[in-house]
Amino acid sequence: MLAALSMIEANDQIHHRAQDLLKRGRPLEALRLLRQLLQHTHVIEYEYDDWLSGTVEAYRLLGRLEESGHVLVYLQRFSDARAAFPQAVAPVDVARCRELEARRAPAGQSEPLFLDAARGYTEAGRHVLAALAFAAAGATGIKDARRSWERVLADPRLRARPYEQALVHFNLGLAARRDDDKATCNRHLVQAQRLLEEVADEFESRNERERAFDCYAIILQIGKESGAFENLAEGYINCIRVLKEDNLKYYVLQYYEDFLRMALDREEFHAAATVFREAADYARRLGLIWDRGYMKRAAETWWKAAEKNERDGGPAELTENAYLASIDCFNSIGDFFHVKESYTHLSALALPEKKRQRYTRVTARYADASPEQIDAAAFPDYLRQQHAYPAIWELDLIEWELDGDHAAVCASIVGDLRYADMIRRRALNVLLLHLDARPATDDPNLLAQIAQSLGELQAYPALRPLERLYGHAHPLVRRGVMKALKHLYFKRTFLLIARGLRDESKEVREAALEAVAALHFPSAFDPLTRIFREHEDRHIKATALESLGRISTLEAGEFLLEVMRFEPEPLRDVARRLLAQFDNQDIFPILRRQLELESGPARAQLEAILRSGGSVR
Repeated sequence: MLAALSMIEANDQIHHRAQDLLKRGRPLEALRLLRQLLQHTHVIEYEYDDWLSGTVEAYRLLGRLEESGHVLVYLQRFSDARAAFPQAVAPVDVARCRELEARRAPAGQSEPLFLDAARGYTEAGRHVLAALAFAAAGATGIKDARRSWERVLADPRLRARPYEQALVHFNLGLAARRDDDKATCNRHLVQAQRLLEEVADEFESRNERERAFDCYAIILQIGKESGAFENLAEGYINCIRVLKEDNLKYYVLQYYEDFLRMALDREEFHAAATVFREAADYARRLGLIWDRGYMKRAAETWWKAAEKNERDGGPAELTENAYLASIDCFNSIGDFFHVKESYTHLSALALPEKKRQRYTRVTARYADASPEQIDAAAFPDYLRQQHAYPAIWELDLIEWELDGDHAAVCASIVGDLRYADMIRRRALNVLLLHLDARPATDDPNLLAQIAQSLGELQAYPALRPLERLYGHAHPLVRRGVMKALKHLYFKRTFLLIARGLRDESKEVREAALEAVAALHFPSAFDPLTRIFREHEDRHIKATALESLGRISTLEAGEFLLEVMRFEPEPLRDVARRLLAQFDNQDIFPILRRQLELESGPARAQLEAILRSGGSVR
């Protein structure tokens, strides 16, 4: 508490000194103090905004209007920011001010602002941003949005980028549909799907499942937009498969729920019942409590499939198969009353007489079955919410258009209230660091500092600028990139780490290893195990193992068990220690089962781990 109070007092003193220097006409000295204050991005809003107001004044007095414009954008003072930005130097920033104003404008007043923004982006050659702004303008921007996407598709930089080509085709399809051009819409959506399927296969072959997931998520969206259930099912099934491989079990169930809701709405009962059964099996394997609930819903949906087939005049054999499938599901949860009801329905179908007689005899065996409350917990409503799918078909194209320019990426974040204040403040600091250094913006020391500051954003958009900075010839910059990565909890982060671990510079490799040690989150399981398997260096293996031990999923625990059984020392001892302190009690039944089978040197270690956990009797 005392330390916090002394920090507040120190900041107040610095602020007062800065204000005094501004009054005395010494803006450069004031700016140095204010920039020092702006590094404290955790302070309350009104205090930080006071510092920013002084910063605006200091830049204004120094004649550095572009810098003051970016600070004004953070403060949401867009008309003042537009006046500060020199149009010839910062046309994109002027257009962005219009777009941000449009987002905050009352209904009915945003359209002309979006159109102005779109025209500004077009003049600056930012055709992705222009297309999105034209689309946001509503009906008046439809044709211009379509033309903007056509300009993007014609960009020669797309020729070797099939993923981005697919995204442009998808956006063109949406634009054509809004323009009431169904033939063109379908053509572009078909092309987008073809490219996405090819690219997804390529990503999976390179073990870049997170990139493949994005492809499947867009195929899913194509199904929503086109109404084609086959596309919808393909997208969901593949998304679920990738999420399972990453052990993101609650996301898996949310995707199941989304798909099931849509399948039921479309009366695709056969597909829905099959997926209900799949979800039940998945929940049971993971020891979740909702397996019986899913099995009950599967049985009920098989009834709906049978009833629909009868209404549609389909073959009696299809109805029979649906009721038989429901019986299997009802049996598995002990609901014998509904087993009897299913056989009753079967005995009434227009089937061969021998089958009907057999079903009648079986029905009689359940004569005493009566309705009873079946313990079958359903997936809870607070988790069964429609999943919010990010518009990656837009976001990834914005990333492509900005091309890893760290200043442009930070400028796009500063005024965007969809980001937390902490992220916006840190983006502003990176941007001002870049602008303050002009013209020496290619200095390795500066770029290393910028790289580390990008990591502190803790935001996904920082990754592409870091990927670009890693291509720098100076190891100091590449080391800064590796230091930044330990703050970025995304699977994509590991693509850069993998390069850093094999860098020619020892300092870069050491920083990459520090990032491996810092990153332990559920979806990091796959890249961490890959690092462990692909590297011969035992220090790298041990570091990856330490991070895996902190993930605390059953998959991580089983991997530690595998290492303890089959790897040499000292890795075996690292795995033993991590298992002994593993923060997931569900690992102990697995260890007990292994103990019953184990006859090798790992047996004594397993006994010791189980004894320390109170699990050996």
